[in-house]
Parts: sequence; structure tokens; C-alpha cells
Amino acid sequence: MTKPIVAEQEEARLYGELQRVLEDVEEGEQRQKMLNHMIRQVKFAQWRTRRLRRFDQYFQNLRPASLWIMLATGALMPVVLFSIFIWISLWVE
Repeated sequence: MTKPIVAEQEEARLYGELQRVLEDVEEGEQRQKMLNHMIRQVKFAQWRTRRLRRFDQYFQNLRPASLWIMLATGALMPVVLFSIFIWISLWVE
């Protein structure tokens, strides 16, 4: 399934859960707490979907060679930084 369809299903699931919770809980403070909690969950799901949409579009168009270059760079970066640290510490002595 595509990402937008999954996001829509997640949002529909949250709305359905909100409806079931509101039917189960009686009027009053407890109902208001549950309502506020579920609204926060729905808002967070929408916010997360909007934020991650940029990354999803970028990584869908990513070529395997670019991915390997990024992985190799990330794996070698600690080695390079440690080597620079050793060289500088030897140079300072």
C-alpha cells in the first residue's frame, strides 16, 4: 500500500476508536479527558504525516547508488573523525 492510503487508514482507525471510546464513557470529566486524549492522538498523526511526507518523497526517488554512498559516508565518518583527533593530538605534543 502507498503511504497516503496507510495514513488515511490510520486516521480513520483513530476516529473510529474515538467514536467507540465516547460511546463507552459516560458524560462528565472522564469523557472530556478521553476526548482530549484522542484529539491529541489524531492531531499528532496528522502532524507526523505532514512532516514525514517530505522525507517519503525524497527517499522514493533515491537511487540505490546514492543510498550506498550515504551509508558508506555515515559508517566511515567516525573513523575519519577519530583519525583527525589522533593526528591533531600527535601534532600538539
